[in-house]
Amino acid sequence: MEFLSNFEYKKLFLPNITEQILANNADIQLYRIENYLKGILMPVIPYRTAFNFVIFVTNGHIKQHLENKEYHAQEGEIIFIKQGSITATLELSDDIEGFFLAYENNVLSEQELPKHKTSIFFISPFLKLDHLSYHTLTQLLPVMEQELMLNNLNTNDVIICMLHLILVKILCINSGVAHTSATRQMEVSLQFRDLLIKYHLEEKKAGFYAQKMSVTENYLNKCVKNVTLKSVKHWINEIDINYSKALLYSSKDIAEIAYELNFHTASHFTQLFKKIAGITPKEYRTQFLNNKTNPAILNEI
Repeated sequence: MEFLSNFEYKKLFLPNITEQILANNADIQLYRIENYLKGILMPVIPYRTAFNFVIFVTNGHIKQHLENKEYHAQEGEIIFIKQGSITATLELSDDIEGFFLAYENNVLSEQELPKHKTSIFFISPFLKLDHLSYHTLTQLLPVMEQELMLNNLNTNDVIICMLHLILVKILCINSGVAHTSATRQMEVSLQFRDLLIKYHLEEKKAGFYAQKMSVTENYLNKCVKNVTLKSVKHWINEIDINYSKALLYSSKDIAEIAYELNFHTASHFTQLFKKIAGITPKEYRTQFLNNKTNPAILNEI
């Protein structure tokens, strides 16, 4: 399961979009959910994206699988999906309306967002807006949309500034991270997350990641636990199990999946899966994946 680019995401799941939208490769993209996701091929198989995206609902509802949870977003609620997260759209109401905002990580490196850059990567995946914040975003997003249309969907400094403003507004809503500037511990945790996404299939030991980052294993674990409330080992186990859930959409048997994830035995994989997910891989496949989409599609990703 490779990372999907914005173009690959649109090509795979959104058959009804225009050629102009399909060809849009700007670092910041904004679409109306009712136009963009209408006709999405359901059920969507799990995937990982090379970009970040925000789903902001103004009417109706959407159900989105994200890592090991399902989120139901209604009017005034946001689902925030970070690059590399395993996700899938499970359900859209017929009256769904709102905004789909996608952006690449490189736009966060601009000068306008120095002290918030790291904090944004730790925003909660699900947010409920208060009345004032909801009103603010419903005013800002159409202005950004208009600016993008005037520039033929291309990104400029004004659009980057507007994205930063929107992200900082979302950040200030997010309890626990709001008003928290980037710290060394957050930077270490973010670096660990990026390395984990890249190496988790081959490397299961905390010491590998600590060595890569030139820190001690104890310090790495302290940083990650303080910032995320999870140990390094828990993160390693969890990303493997979340990744395996996507593989369970394919026709591979349990032993093949365990081997692909570099577990010593299928029984060890099954035990860990049950510990993290609460059910066995076989039960997960039976409960959630019967009558789902053609597994051959997954092999194309």
